[in-house]
Amino acid sequence: MVDVQTPASVGVVSAATYAAAMVVPYVAGGVPGGAVETYYTEFGIVGPPYVAVLALVCLVVLGAGRAGRTAPDVAAGVALVLGFVVTLLTATWAFGGVGELVGSLSTAAWLAYHRWVLLAAALGLLGSSLWFADAIGVLRVRPEPAS
Repeated sequence: MVDVQTPASVGVVSAATYAAAMVVPYVAGGVPGGAVETYYTEFGIVGPPYVAVLALVCLVVLGAGRAGRTAPDVAAGVALVLGFVVTLLTATWAFGGVGELVGSLSTAAWLAYHRWVLLAAALGLLGSSLWFADAIGVLRVRPEPAS
């Protein structure tokens, strides 16, 4: 029996972390409301508020795959695609010049690290999706045990 609970659980935690970290600039002090919108929308193809929706869909898919409510291979495939898209869009945003903008938006020191937390959560989601797909045998075929 292959353990598929752990990789799916790591993916669920990574997706929840991404969504929670995305909300931090809205609720934490030190960043004006208009500055948050500029921070999220000026760079990249799509900003993290929209990407967080994909991360939450991946959370549901991995949770359903872990619980057996969805076929594991379907859950793994959807999680792989969503994990890749979330990571790609977040990386595009994080490396797209938002770093130069941070200093002019706020004096909050944590804002300089915020984009890296989002990128780390996205990479965690992609990594756990790959791990989940490998654990159920979607990425590579496991040899049959000798009888």
